[in-house]
Amino acid sequence: MSNSDSIDAPAEIHDQPEHPAELDPAIAEAVDGVTNRFGAEGLEQMIAYGEKSLAQARAALEALGDTVDDR
Repeated sequence: MSNSDSIDAPAEIHDQPEHPAELDPAIAEAVDGVTNRFGAEGLEQMIAYGEKSLAQARAALEALGDTVDDR
């Protein structure tokens, strides 16, 4: 690694899998970009961060729904 804040890209960049038609191109680009730049370890970090963000977004949506239901 070059420093403690980054993950070096893999020596070889492999072709990315085909994406389902319903997948937004911006999402595919973000995932492929992380994979190409940081490899599997970076993708694992992205997924872990995404799971935390998803939990927060779902909690916020649920709280918002509770507010609407209370009217």
